[in-house]
Amino acid sequence: METNEKLHNKPKTSPETRKAARAARQEAQKAERKTPEKANEEQKPLFNPFFGYKKRRFPIWQRLIALIALCAIALAAGAMFGYGGLGHRSPLAVFEPATWQHILDFLKRD
Repeated sequence: METNEKLHNKPKTSPETRKAARAARQEAQKAERKTPEKANEEQKPLFNPFFGYKKRRFPIWQRLIALIALCAIALAAGAMFGYGGLGHRSPLAVFEPATWQHILDFLKRD
């Protein structure tokens, strides 16, 4: 019982007024705000004309090139699958000019 009484009966400090407690709390908050602001200032660029601009990992021009390349690969793979897999012919024959000439002859026929 004695140990519990010692733990719960802490020595009381002098009571603070509300203004003093509020002032102490505000000082602690100001001190917390000052340290992260200095750290953030070092990371911010000197001039940023766009609000909230972040540098991209891949610029837009690289994304466009990647999109065009993926479309070309998908087109070639689809033609190979259609001509070779569904047409029961050699898939690499799609890339021969004679094959395309034969296809265009069917389209141009009146």
